[in-house]
Amino acid sequence: MEKSKTRVLCWDEKNIETRSNIEIRMHKPEKKNLALVCEDEWEGVHNGYGSVMKVGDTYRFYYRADASRHMMSGKLSPSPSVICVAESRDGITFEKPNIGKYDFNGTKNNNIVFARDKHIDNFSVFLDQNPNCPPDERFKALSACRIDGKETLLWYASEDGYGFTEKGALELHGTFDSFNVMLWDASTQQYFLFYRAFHKPDGHDLYDFRDIHLVNDIRDIRVATSKDFRSWTEHGQIRFEAGQDDYPLYTNQIAKYPRAQNMFVGFPVRYCDRAAQKENFAHMPLGDRHENITALFGREGTSVTDCVIMTSHDGFTFDRRDEAYLTPGVENRYNWWYGNCYTAYGFVETPAEERDAPRELSMYVGEGYRIKNVSFRRYTLRLDGFFSWFGSYRGGEVLTKTFLAEGDKMFVNFASSAVGGMEIAICNTDGTPIEGYESGVIFGDSTDRPVKFKKDLSLLRGQTVRLKFRLRDCHLYSYCFES
Repeated sequence: MEKSKTRVLCWDEKNIETRSNIEIRMHKPEKKNLALVCEDEWEGVHNGYGSVMKVGDTYRFYYRADASRHMMSGKLSPSPSVICVAESRDGITFEKPNIGKYDFNGTKNNNIVFARDKHIDNFSVFLDQNPNCPPDERFKALSACRIDGKETLLWYASEDGYGFTEKGALELHGTFDSFNVMLWDASTQQYFLFYRAFHKPDGHDLYDFRDIHLVNDIRDIRVATSKDFRSWTEHGQIRFEAGQDDYPLYTNQIAKYPRAQNMFVGFPVRYCDRAAQKENFAHMPLGDRHENITALFGREGTSVTDCVIMTSHDGFTFDRRDEAYLTPGVENRYNWWYGNCYTAYGFVETPAEERDAPRELSMYVGEGYRIKNVSFRRYTLRLDGFFSWFGSYRGGEVLTKTFLAEGDKMFVNFASSAVGGMEIAICNTDGTPIEGYESGVIFGDSTDRPVKFKKDLSLLRGQTVRLKFRLRDCHLYSYCFES
């Protein structure tokens, strides 16, 4: 019989009844190697908008390649934008297969999987997990296009992901001038689509660029759902928890977290025009060229971007953390420009570099956008490690909300200091520990440590219980029950 796991992520307060001296900590990813270097003639400085996924035993990375725009030279060349693919066996370094499908400058020896006569602004690729998906639509893609004066979102399909056929337009209202992404949600048996539009500061919706002020109006994220990918229900802007500011968001990169399918996680890019404080640019990368670049490209010469993280349990209301998740970093010649901190859509599990260490999450971020040939750098994070419940050296306690006991085994993903640790008690609904279900002190650092109790967990099956965690200099990232 196949094992069933119910994993609870310690990313927010949704499962907390009470807490004392416990904080929810955000953990930033660790900067690693250049995973994909884009230095071929069809690639260039305008690359970006990547999609990464696991296909069988191979990792695939789709990205836009575009050598047409260069902020350093101010040149706009006729070089077309195309969509390329790179592949990897380990997700650590990617190579470019010779697809041999599209001609570029007289040769088909390239990794191009899609091209069209019109400019390609965005092209997101999605591996459809719907079990009823037709085989020739297993790979889907979205790309914006202006048709008859209207902003339109086209969709494409492919059986193998190496050649895409246009299928039609989605009947949605939006501007779509960003990376629009989609996913299949197995728990609700429907597709989610997250896409770009604008609104006025007073909340009035904007879908026509003739009505939009690119500096004063606010870029936002919309959500729509569909059972069949043909007919869509529009739900308007995604909502944020009370008290969170309304500011411009570029890409959204919202995906389902693969280890806990009840959780959505996104990495929206924040856009900020710093023209009012432009004196800073004289002391920053390429400060001597800022005035020329601003003269050529307007707001793109004074705007900067970073990235935040947001999570949701339903795909409609998000808890957005407003402290930056990624920043452009220590100043160098190629950062602190418009286009920093764009993550590729999706993240994958990859082997750890350290021998015998557990697998980790890898995500990918473009570097050098419009300044030099863009390359994609890999960042890594502990499994489930975006957030944790943390108890300091003085100790703290969490009492969870009630839930129905299931499973025969319990596992925790945690990390303590050498003197710290964690104790776990399974409790009645009033918070009283149940005899035989109190662990000893657990210490160490493991993504999958079994929890031992005196009595068999299966004896509690069907009962309504709570968990009590006592944490001392210890992070708890997730816990799960296995049947």
